[in-house]
Amino acid sequence: MAFEWLAPILTPEALRSVQADPSPLVTTLLVIIGLTLEGLLIWYISFATRPPVDKTKPKPAKKKGLLGFMSKK
Repeated sequence: MAFEWLAPILTPEALRSVQADPSPLVTTLLVIIGLTLEGLLIWYISFATRPPVDKTKPKPAKKKGLLGFMSKK
């Protein structure tokens, strides 16, 4: 049958059920594929539209006093 490749991960009863009515399995696989493609599209849009990063290194701030946050008295 068409779903024999599922035999190692399904019980015999579950395999018979899938072979009798494969629509829940096909629907589940299509939903997983669709959500993956949607996630990739969202990632690509965010990657393509993000502003360019400033490559200049910021100047280090001067340390003030002890450990940079306590003032000397």
